[in-house]
Amino acid sequence: MPTDILMPNLGFDTQEARIVEWVKQPQESVRRGEIIAIVESDKANVELESLADGVLLEQLFPADTMVAVGTVIARVGKADEVPSRAVAPAMVSVSPIAKRVADENNVNLAAVTGSGAGGRIMRQDVEAHLSASANGGSNVILALPNVRKAAREAHIDLETVPPTGRSGQITMSDLENHVAAIAYSQSMPAPLAQTVQAQPTPAVPPVQPSAPVGEGQEIALSRMRQSIGQRLSKSMQDAPHFYVTGEFDLEDALKQLNTFAEPRPRVNDLIQFLTVQTLRRVPQLNATYHDGKLYRHAAVHLAIAVGLDDGLLTPVIPGAERYSLQGMAQESRALVERARAGRLRPDDIREGTFTISNLGIIKQVEQFTAVINPPQVAILAVGTVKQRPVVLNGGLHIRHTLKLTLSGDHRVVDGLVLGQFLAAFQTELDNFSARS
Repeated sequence: MPTDILMPNLGFDTQEARIVEWVKQPQESVRRGEIIAIVESDKANVELESLADGVLLEQLFPADTMVAVGTVIARVGKADEVPSRAVAPAMVSVSPIAKRVADENNVNLAAVTGSGAGGRIMRQDVEAHLSASANGGSNVILALPNVRKAAREAHIDLETVPPTGRSGQITMSDLENHVAAIAYSQSMPAPLAQTVQAQPTPAVPPVQPSAPVGEGQEIALSRMRQSIGQRLSKSMQDAPHFYVTGEFDLEDALKQLNTFAEPRPRVNDLIQFLTVQTLRRVPQLNATYHDGKLYRHAAVHLAIAVGLDDGLLTPVIPGAERYSLQGMAQESRALVERARAGRLRPDDIREGTFTISNLGIIKQVEQFTAVINPPQVAILAVGTVKQRPVVLNGGLHIRHTLKLTLSGDHRVVDGLVLGQFLAAFQTELDNFSARS
C-alpha cells in the first residue's frame, strides 16, 4: 500500500505552506529519509523527507502551490503499485482548513469554485465566495470561533467591528481594538464622549517643510519579516513581560573549556548546555501557554535565535536534555548551518519550549531584553563576555563575566521563579567550573 507524504506542521499557528520545488520526480527511486521536496513556511525553507523506500508514485500538487497542513501532497510505494487516487471516486477535494471555514460559515461547498490542483477547494476560495456573497447583500461575517466567542462574552455585535483580515475577516486584534475604543469613549465625560463619537476628526493642514526632502526608497518587507512583526507584536500585546538580570563569572569555566579536545565547545555551547540543565531544576519555565491553558513539558525543546539577512529564525533542538556538552555543541552548529543555508528539516521548526537569544558576538551589547517567543513563557537574552572588575575575597580582580537577562510572562510565572532560574544557572555553572 502506498505511503502518504503529508504537508508537515511547520510551527506554531501555521495553517498552510508553499511547495517551493520537487527534488524527486514521479517514478524516481527514493529511500527513507531522502529529500523529496522543499516547502516554505512563513519563516524558512524546510526539507521534506520520504517516509518509506520505493519510488515517488505521484505528486498531488505542482510547485509554487499553497497547501494546507496535514494534506497529502505525494505518495511513495512500489513501482507497480497503483496510486490510491487513481481508484478513488472522482470528486473535488477540499483542504481541511477550507472545510472548517465553510462549516463555520454554513457555506455549501458545491457552490465554491476551487483554485487548487485538480480543482481542489482551498481556504482562499471559500473566503472569496463569502466575500462575494457579502458584497451581494447577504449579511456574512467572517470570524474564527475564538473571535466569535470573545465577542459574545464582551457583548459586542461583530457587525460593528471594522475588519482588517484577509477577505474581510474580523481578527482578534480587530475585536480588541474595538473594545478598547469603546472603553476609552466611555471613560470620558458624557458630553465629550458624545462629541468624540459624533464628530469626524478635523483635517490637519499639511506641514510645509523648511527645505526640500528627498523621497525615501520603499523597502518591501519579506514574508519572514512580516511574520516576525505580527508574532512579536502579539507577544508584547498579550503577555505582560517582566525581566530579571544576573551577572556570572566565567573565568573558571573558560579554563575548563580549554581542557576539551578539538573542536572545543564554545561559550555559546556552554550557555545552551547549562540552560537545559537549569530548566530541569526549574521546570516552570519549560512551558507553553495558549488558549488560556498552561502546559509544562518534560522534554526541553530548545529554540535558538539565528539571525539571517532578512529576519530571525528560531530553529529547535528537540529533546536537548539528551545531549552532553560536546553533543550539544555539535547539534547546535549543524542546526545553525542548516538554518543559514535554508535547508531546515520539519523537526527543526517544531514548537519549542524555551528560547535563547544570544547577541554576545557583538562586543558592544553588554545586556538586552528579548521578546518572548509565543506560546513559550520565557526567553533568555545573552550579552557579550567581557573583562570586568569583580570583588573576590575582599580583593578587586579582573574577570571574564557575562550578563543574562530573563524575560517572563507574568500571566503564568512570577519574579521568584525567574530569580530561581538565575540561581540554579549559577549552581550549574559552579558545578561545571569545579569539575575534575
